[in-house]
Amino acid sequence: MTGKTMRKWLLTMASASLAAAVACPLPSMAAEYLLGPQDKVRLKVYEWRASRDVIFEWTALNDAFVVGADGTLFLPFVGQIRAQGTAPGDLARAIGDRLMQNMGLGREPDVAVEIVQYRPFYIVGNVKQPGEFPYRPALTVLQAVGIAGGLPIREDDISRLGREVISGQGDVGLLALSNVGLLARKARLEAELAGSDDISFPAELKDRASNQTISLAMDQERKIFAIRKDALTTQLRSLHELREFLEKELDSLGQQLTFHDKQIELIQKELEGVSTLVQKGLAAAPRELSLEGTVAQMQGERLAAETSLLRVRQEISKTDIEILDLSNRRASEVAESLRETQLQLNEVTSKADTAVQLLHETEVTAPALLALRKRAESAKPIFKIVRTTDSGAAELTAEETTPVEPGDTVKVEIPPPEADLATLPASGSLQAETIPIQGIN
Repeated sequence: MTGKTMRKWLLTMASASLAAAVACPLPSMAAEYLLGPQDKVRLKVYEWRASRDVIFEWTALNDAFVVGADGTLFLPFVGQIRAQGTAPGDLARAIGDRLMQNMGLGREPDVAVEIVQYRPFYIVGNVKQPGEFPYRPALTVLQAVGIAGGLPIREDDISRLGREVISGQGDVGLLALSNVGLLARKARLEAELAGSDDISFPAELKDRASNQTISLAMDQERKIFAIRKDALTTQLRSLHELREFLEKELDSLGQQLTFHDKQIELIQKELEGVSTLVQKGLAAAPRELSLEGTVAQMQGERLAAETSLLRVRQEISKTDIEILDLSNRRASEVAESLRETQLQLNEVTSKADTAVQLLHETEVTAPALLALRKRAESAKPIFKIVRTTDSGAAELTAEETTPVEPGDTVKVEIPPPEADLATLPASGSLQAETIPIQGIN
């Protein structure tokens, strides 16, 4: 780039800057912005090198940097330099001077400091979205409230309270349904445990048996009761029939033993007579041997019958144990179910009391609160700014047009009409209904 070209480029840049200044004039009374921690700045460093007739760009410095918590910037070729409390223009001159000294330049390079992100401000209190927000130049308290979503709107509370009422009614209804089912189940389990022929439902269910929901719950438990009773009766009948069969088999085996004993006795008498004749030589020995074999065979058959008799007696004992075990197991199962049902019933009753209490408070207290809030809307919000200075944090009274500085915390408060607070019902003055099935119409 020649010297003539350089002069044209500088003239063009100056004309553009002047046009921008005319189109967007700065407020004459606006205070110059001073940098602080968390501010993000972008540097632009250029140097005109006449010996080569070129514009040299310091690429290592042409980047964005954040002011540290200690208020300084640490830059290549420059080192650590103070930024807090200085204006962007002053910081640019200080960087240029430091570069000239550190790099042995004949003149200061052209340095521009541009703020690309301001440190945040904070807003708390009666706003829709309290929190941390990026700062913007010439920010006022009213604009800060707008950034935070504005003041709460009463319609939002009305919708929320309406949803709470609907949700509360649904919760009470579901708990009431659960309560009805648990009461009916408890009555059925008590009837099973007592071995009754029918279920004795509590008066709170029988008195409202005309209600379809309650009637359906009672009918379902009656069907379950009948099915379980029939199943138990069938199992017990099968076991008793098996025992009767085993008793008959036992009796039959006893008769067989008696028959075997008689046969053995007769054959032994015959054997004794034959043995006497054999000794006298009046009978053949094979006849004696045949009778002895018959006696041995009959004794073996008797032993087998006796073994079968013992086996049948063992089966009868096992059947008695199964009958007793079935009854005990059913009683234990019913008792455990009854205990769990009672625990669930206690839990549902407690939740129902709480849900009814909350629903009453929403339906009764909420309208009074909304009335107070509506009157409070006419009250002028109170604005305060908490600002950190060199001497510490200070709380300042502010108006809607008060400027907000980076790092400030804006506090928004809407004072309630204290004179009307006495008209609100006390939170503990509402008593929840204690009817267990209150949610069933």
